[in-house]
Amino acid sequence: MIHSRSRITLSAPALRSNYRILSSKVPGLSLLPMVKADAYGHDALFCARALLKEKKLHGFGVATFREAVALRKGLGNPQLPIVVFSDSAPWTGEHSALCRKFRLEPVFSEITSLLTFQAEPRSREVRAHVEVNTGMNRLGIPMESFSLVRFYPESVFTHLAEADLPADPLTRLQLRNFGVLLEEARARFPKALFHFSNSSAIWNHARFPLTREMQLARPGLSLYGIRPFKRARNDGLRRVMTLTAQVLNRIHLSRGDRVGYGGTYECTRARGEWISVIGGGYADGIFRSLGNRGIAYHGAKKLRFRGRVSMDLSAVEGHSGVKIGDSLELWGDRVDPYEQAELAGTIPYEITTRIGSRLERVYDQ
Repeated sequence: MIHSRSRITLSAPALRSNYRILSSKVPGLSLLPMVKADAYGHDALFCARALLKEKKLHGFGVATFREAVALRKGLGNPQLPIVVFSDSAPWTGEHSALCRKFRLEPVFSEITSLLTFQAEPRSREVRAHVEVNTGMNRLGIPMESFSLVRFYPESVFTHLAEADLPADPLTRLQLRNFGVLLEEARARFPKALFHFSNSSAIWNHARFPLTREMQLARPGLSLYGIRPFKRARNDGLRRVMTLTAQVLNRIHLSRGDRVGYGGTYECTRARGEWISVIGGGYADGIFRSLGNRGIAYHGAKKLRFRGRVSMDLSAVEGHSGVKIGDSLELWGDRVDPYEQAELAGTIPYEITTRIGSRLERVYDQ
């Protein structure tokens, strides 16, 4: 087998450990892990399979019907809920057919599609959910339109815009609105599940008394070992993904030598310096914006990128311990995801979801 010069290792033990940490934070709630966007770049089917035997697992959440069908085909298990969060508008007969065939559960977050669904003669064969807009103003039916819901929803929920900031006026407004909605919703649908907690809200659950009245939580980013916001404590999370790239060449620069396209890095040291060229570039998910900014690790040694990131190659500062064939870590437990993301001018979500398809995948079961 020909091994790739760059690879990602995906750890099922780390994923399960993270799941249990999250579950312990909200002990009264079942979990609906979000595996949308290929599990934030971590391989949705691999992650879902790794969690199937975990306690308090309600099902899995995805964004699209295409994701949902692929996951159902891979998992089988028709009794396990797969909830489609943002692909139900405009609602069509094709959506209904997919839900019945693959036992998928759509979320209605737009009123026209909700009414179309309700008017279908076979709508009772489909388990469905309702999202309510409490102030984020992205998705969700208006609160004043909730009275138009005529089917019995599996769950009723909202999404918080700033769950990392419990004291923010918008967060307080949204929770106050959702609390008001609960009175009507529980009176009409006492067996429905209620939820609002994403990863950040799970971390801040102690500051959200309304959590005690919920039945579900929807962990996302933190499930994959990345704390949900920069100020959050890590609390034992382990990175599920480790991205490494192999050293292909070592070059000694003399003072005045430049590196890579555009020569954006110039050696200014009188005695020169070493650089290591690695087999990974923006086609592999290493952001071009990390040029002259990004970090890599060789063991415990932190190294900086030198020059521009190109399609297939990057350069980092060298040190005496690096050899041809060594692997440098660009994402993993040594790398603070928020530091790497900020150096790239983005957030951890974007980095993991844009990992390149040509990287070799190694699965640690």
